[in-house]
Amino acid sequence: MIRIGMCDDDLDNLNIVSKFLEAEIITQGLDAEITIITDNQKEIFDNVYQKKIDLLFLDVDFKEKGKNGIEFAKDLRQVNKDFYLVFLTAYNRYIHVSLTAKVFDYLVKPINRDTIADLVSRIKEEFSNDKKIFLHLNKWVSIRTNDILYIEKIGNKSIVVTKQGKNSTLKTLDALLEELPINFRKCHRSYIINENKIIQIDKKKGYAYFSNDLYCPINSHFNI
Repeated sequence: MIRIGMCDDDLDNLNIVSKFLEAEIITQGLDAEITIITDNQKEIFDNVYQKKIDLLFLDVDFKEKGKNGIEFAKDLRQVNKDFYLVFLTAYNRYIHVSLTAKVFDYLVKPINRDTIADLVSRIKEEFSNDKKIFLHLNKWVSIRTNDILYIEKIGNKSIVVTKQGKNSTLKTLDALLEELPINFRKCHRSYIINENKIIQIDKKKGYAYFSNDLYCPINSHFNI
């Protein structure tokens, strides 16, 4: 499920946009949920930092309630580069400078249902095509690639390990590698590892560590 955050100093306007968005999510069958609506930038920062937001709608002009939205977005990019960003603003003049914050779209107020319908359609296509976001284990189960620590081949199954637990799939390691982003590599004949999650490598013992009690074997040729 795509987790959506919305932040604007005008909550009345934001609630109108959120109703349009909720209606289009249902109409277009997008697997998404609005998880936070707020005028508090600190709440948004915490959620983005903890990777609890996949798509953020952010106002540009916060007046007295916080930083300029473009500057705030740059702060957010420092702690999380993976979320999608949609700016909300009453002014066209910010369009070009907003590109520095890696924006997915830029919506000029007042925002209507047709505008949101077009946006949701493009979001749906983007997330279905972007293999960086989800790994589909089967027709019922998908896992966020950013949550995966490593994948182990056991018998005819591949075991996908996250901090939250384990899930299995009948896909081969080679098939999974084709679906995963470039930070995933084979580190051993029977293992794929997420390089971004490694905190330590012990060549002598032959292990890569994700925490003190979570690790997987690596071969002698593996380096990051």
